[in-house]
Amino acid sequence: MTTLRCSQKLLKRLRQPANLPEPPPADNPLGEWCADIDFIDRIPYALLMNAATGTMLVLPARAADLKELHVMAARQLTGLLEVLGIDGPLAQAELDALAQPFAFARNGNRSLVASMNQRKFQIWAEFAYNQRTAFEAALRELETPFSRKELGRDFHYAADLLRTRLRPSAKILPFALSSAKH
Repeated sequence: MTTLRCSQKLLKRLRQPANLPEPPPADNPLGEWCADIDFIDRIPYALLMNAATGTMLVLPARAADLKELHVMAARQLTGLLEVLGIDGPLAQAELDALAQPFAFARNGNRSLVASMNQRKFQIWAEFAYNQRTAFEAALRELETPFSRKELGRDFHYAADLLRTRLRPSAKILPFALSSAKH
């Protein structure tokens, strides 16, 4: 199950109560996602950001779309992972977790809210000035620097963080010299 920590505005659109119980810990490889809703040219879009990697998903958010938000999130993340060449059991586990309905919670992390607001402005600029699609805007955000206290002082990129979390390095086996023939 994937936890989606939503803004108050999105919770209201989802018709969720204001005081939600705390969901159980997320069991997907990327952990929690946070979300907000905004409008561009009077069309609602949901923005989902992974708290661990800074990966952004840009999804339509009309009333009918919100019922299938988890399915659309899994589809868009599948496309992003394909572009990055990321596959394997951890990537599939994340996609399987996203294919299930979200466990909703209220987003109280001000740092993530600030990161989302900054990213939101960049995405709207991509829509308005470069006429990009939602998927193209999400793909462009993989190139935007991301910083979190847990990651250290440096800036990181979502694409690199996705690779690190979903494609861990291989285990190196020792080579026995005695069994090698010269």
